[in-house]
Amino acid sequence: MEWGLVVGILVILEGFILLRGLQMLSAQIEAGLDDLDSTLAEAIQTVVQNLGVGEPINPIQHALAQILTNSVSSSSNIGPGDIIEVAKAPDGRFVGKE
Repeated sequence: MEWGLVVGILVILEGFILLRGLQMLSAQIEAGLDDLDSTLAEAIQTVVQNLGVGEPINPIQHALAQILTNSVSSSSNIGPGDIIEVAKAPDGRFVGKE
């Protein structure tokens, strides 16, 4: 009996078995990813739907936010293209407006 021929046939047979196992593993991974995708989609939908069902806005917080917004918008008349020059003293400190 030629042992080289037997070993060669066994190696080829093992290669086919490994290939089939990898195909089955790939199919299981794809099925798992599809399941994970649908689960994540449902979770995201649930979070988005429940997001607006929280507590109502506190009126005091809303009023403070409005006051802050108005004070910031009225005090800054600087546009996006305006250049602001900041003066520095010889010792490297910033000099305030005079």
